[in-house]
Amino acid sequence: MAGGASSTRAKMGLAVLVVGYGSVSVLAGAADSPLVPELPPGVRKPGWSTRLAEGIGLSHLSRTAQTFVALALIAVLLGAFVLVVVEAWRGRLEVRLALAATAAALAVVTIGPLLLSRDAYSYAAYGRIWVLHGANPYVVPPSAFPPDADPFIAVASREWLGTPSVYGPVFTLLSGGMARMVAASPAATIVAFKSLAAISVGLATMAAALAARVARPGREALAAVAVGVNPVLVVHTVGGGHNDALVGFLLAAGLLAAVWSEERGRGALVATALLTLAVLVKAVVVPVLILWLWRVVRRRPTGATGTELASHAVVALGLMVAAFVPFVSGWSTFRALLSVASRQGWASGTGLVVRGARGLGNVVAGHSTGTTLDILASAMFVALFAVLFLGLLVRADRLPLGDLFGRGVLALVLTAPYLLPWYAAWFAPFVALIEDGVLAAIGLAAMALLAVTGVPTEPGSTPVLWRHMLLAVHYVAAPLTLGLLAAALWRWNRSLGSPRRDQTAGAIATSRMPTARA
Repeated sequence: MAGGASSTRAKMGLAVLVVGYGSVSVLAGAADSPLVPELPPGVRKPGWSTRLAEGIGLSHLSRTAQTFVALALIAVLLGAFVLVVVEAWRGRLEVRLALAATAAALAVVTIGPLLLSRDAYSYAAYGRIWVLHGANPYVVPPSAFPPDADPFIAVASREWLGTPSVYGPVFTLLSGGMARMVAASPAATIVAFKSLAAISVGLATMAAALAARVARPGREALAAVAVGVNPVLVVHTVGGGHNDALVGFLLAAGLLAAVWSEERGRGALVATALLTLAVLVKAVVVPVLILWLWRVVRRRPTGATGTELASHAVVALGLMVAAFVPFVSGWSTFRALLSVASRQGWASGTGLVVRGARGLGNVVAGHSTGTTLDILASAMFVALFAVLFLGLLVRADRLPLGDLFGRGVLALVLTAPYLLPWYAAWFAPFVALIEDGVLAAIGLAAMALLAVTGVPTEPGSTPVLWRHMLLAVHYVAAPLTLGLLAAALWRWNRSLGSPRRDQTAGAIATSRMPTARA
């Protein structure tokens, strides 16, 4: 995966990104930093970041001034990222240099303060409820315990305090194990979740580059930088210790196993296992697993028995049963997982339309009409995703795998009623493998848009500034996301609407298809 020689601009862009991520960690070390959520009792920021922030005067800036510095830093990071993406797209970046920059970027953010989210506290709380407090986190919410019973329950986001775990059982098993290993140290627990996110993004970077080498030769460097030095993944996903990084790795590894199986004729069951594990971390990515399994069905060689298909079903269902066994408590276990689908907001264009419909109904004809319009608007976007998804199912045996998965996740993200920055980790590993360059650019634009949201992370000492940030997310970022959805729909029809294209792609796929073996 050597790739072409790196241009001076590519090297400069990567250097700016690494230095910029270090600067974000230093700014987070400043007193009253707008990048850092409230910390658990007894937990302090890493000493190196606080000393540097104090030494260069950042701690003497007001929270408002720090917020503008943070936004300027993110803008610089995005500019450098765009430069690197363009150079990689043109073949002017070596893969090994992209991987080296990825390692440096992930390291400097991992050893810095927790950034922009309290989700890691919820992960820790759910894991500790299971392994330390002896309760089922899918039945018993954090609010069932007094704040002084656990350091993470005391600082977990209020939005999730009364909610049982919405995460898949594989992640709950993992978070429980991590909580047990570092039970006595909340600070070490935070580092553990950030380290997991960093390792996951690093592995996703390598998996995406390897998949590109097989499926889209020449796109390896682009695949690497789209994940490994992407501001929304490094700052938000790794900086916040989000489990979406693990989802991204499992999806990328599943893609790699899938393209490898179609190239070499073996390993398809590994892809099924990896994609199933991704679903068992966050159930929302189940469309990717469905696309893969349906592709296996559609591309089954003529005369093949049903043994292979049965083996895929056994792997997927076996993993699901094994993961849920420790937590099954009737319907309550699954109700918690499904409850997340009802949430709306942040930078979601869908959420914007649904809120607008509900508000209009409330004003014009009262609450019941508002509720009805809410349901109708939500159903419209569900139907839109269903149409796009069904179109992919029809072409599942003809589209290149990276294109199939990438389109599926892009459609999921852009039509989702709840869109947070770290969700970009689901899509980033596929962006370089999408056949249509405009759709890939739309995905990159969506990730860039998400990167600038969420600063300041909490009201803190500047509640007015925080409210202005929320207004900007809801009424600037969300409409732009809706515009990206519209652009994607326009391009989607242009790039998939030709029967001749489908026939040609199908012929190519059939000619390359080896005899599949598990």
